[in-house]
Amino acid sequence: MPKLNEAIRLAEASNWAGLQDLVAASPAVARECDDYGMLPIHWASTDSSAPLPLLQHLVQAYPEGVQVPNKAKLLPLHIAIRAKVPLPTLRLLLDAFPESVRVETPAGLSPIALATQSRLSHAALDVLRAVERKVLPTDNALVQKNAIKSPTLTRPHSWHTISQRSSTPHAAAFSPKAPPAPLELSYDQSDGNNSSEESNNIDEDEHRRLRHPSESPRPWLLVDWCCVCRAPFTMFKPRHHCRHCGISICSTHSAAKKVPLAGFATPQRTCVGCYAALHGLDPAADAPSSRAPKLDVSQSRRQDKLFKSLVSPHTYEKSEVDGLRHRVADLTKQMDALQMSNAQLQQQVLEQEEMKAETLLLITDVMTRVSVLELQQDKGRQSVDFDL
Repeated sequence: MPKLNEAIRLAEASNWAGLQDLVAASPAVARECDDYGMLPIHWASTDSSAPLPLLQHLVQAYPEGVQVPNKAKLLPLHIAIRAKVPLPTLRLLLDAFPESVRVETPAGLSPIALATQSRLSHAALDVLRAVERKVLPTDNALVQKNAIKSPTLTRPHSWHTISQRSSTPHAAAFSPKAPPAPLELSYDQSDGNNSSEESNNIDEDEHRRLRHPSESPRPWLLVDWCCVCRAPFTMFKPRHHCRHCGISICSTHSAAKKVPLAGFATPQRTCVGCYAALHGLDPAADAPSSRAPKLDVSQSRRQDKLFKSLVSPHTYEKSEVDGLRHRVADLTKQMDALQMSNAQLQQQVLEQEEMKAETLLLITDVMTRVSVLELQQDKGRQSVDFDL
């Protein structure tokens, strides 16, 4: 049985021979997807030296993969055109999904326009035009609608697959549809913000509302930009989450110091707004001393609801009532233990995500330095040749 995300690891390392052997042995790995929405066929399309048998194995193992765009809304065909792949590879992608010839990029470029801009060969342009003539123009709108979809599979270690629920419809529109996390508990489904939030814009009022304490840990809001400055997240501007209110933030609006939070064994990252509120720096926010009674009230409400769910309308003896109360207390302890276990698992995942972001930044820095050194060496050789 292959390791977790082994196909993505081989694809990111451009180990095409190893990836081909892995797909041949276990075709299911062709469905693996990384945090950027890249399937193995997306990665194989980025390299013009990727062998054709590898792409044939990927298409055969997961035919729908050629129809799945990454998070940049690019199909494997778009990526292959940019990479100037050989003509057989281009034909393979077109044969697997002919309608992709009419799917435009986010910049509004059709594959033919993109090929012209990338200066592909006349033979490649002829192949694209021939396929375009075969695809009915009336199918264009339907193809565009069906093709622009987010991948249905995500990397299992990503936090985005652990927290599948959000407190607003806006976050639900960006979150992948999957079953809720097995350790996520909900004590009060009638109270909450799902029915009260109808706007898709995250304004300042909603941001302040998210900062207020709630009866249970807030699900994380997964969006593609910082909820404070609206700057989009990139490889050099990674996404962070406030463990207190759950919004997505950039490093600029992440508090410099981590603070202790209920339900976590170690200090956690928060946004600058929650940090100020927790330390009493924001006059509009509740002071920390005033939050303790609210937590006690929520605890009692939770116990009362569990008690009411176990007690019928009939009259019970005092001993029976005491037994039910003990049972409620035991159930509450079990739920608290599950919450703590869930928090520890989430912390481990978050640490892995941060390590991955730091590793990507380090790799980018090393590659940049290597490129600079190569340019300096080339200039030095040219100057020596000129002197001779």
